[in-house]
Amino acid sequence: MNNLTELFNSWHIIRWMGFMAFFFFTMSLAYGMLGRFKKFKKKKALFNWIHISSSWAGVLTVLVHMLTLLINHYQPYKVVEIFIPFASHYMRVASALGIIAFFLVLLVVFTSDVLMSKLKRTTWKTIHVLVFPSWLFMLAHSIWMGTDTRTWWGLAVYVGATTIVLTLFAFYQWEHRKHTVSVRG
Repeated sequence: MNNLTELFNSWHIIRWMGFMAFFFFTMSLAYGMLGRFKKFKKKKALFNWIHISSSWAGVLTVLVHMLTLLINHYQPYKVVEIFIPFASHYMRVASALGIIAFFLVLLVVFTSDVLMSKLKRTTWKTIHVLVFPSWLFMLAHSIWMGTDTRTWWGLAVYVGATTIVLTLFAFYQWEHRKHTVSVRG
């Protein structure tokens, strides 16, 4: 990158906002799970703050990621292709996964921040669990469409994020089962 024009061209903004959004959503997912562990009970408020803040940061960066596609000269998108799954002329399925992931996250964030007090806890929890398929769709979208997937650092980001999420999920399931067995026993 020789100058600021090259650094701030639309393709670079799309790539970096996509990576940042993936980072923020992974962070939100990780801290959401960490906040549920008994070991971190005293840090629950801090973890919840990080969880909520990183989810909103993810929403904002993914919006920049999506809207920058409108001005990209290499592969320009139309508004309908950014917001309607399977409407894209370019990599239809991979684009759709990103759009579906975005709407699932938006639903979770909206119901958590705006509607949580109006929903039954079981309804809210059912909606909130949609972060897992959303994150998987984001991962698939990123790997499939990402031009940096073939770089060592791009692969390291995806493998690292997947390892963190799967490890935390496994530990959460193990702790939850252990607690369920001790309550029943």
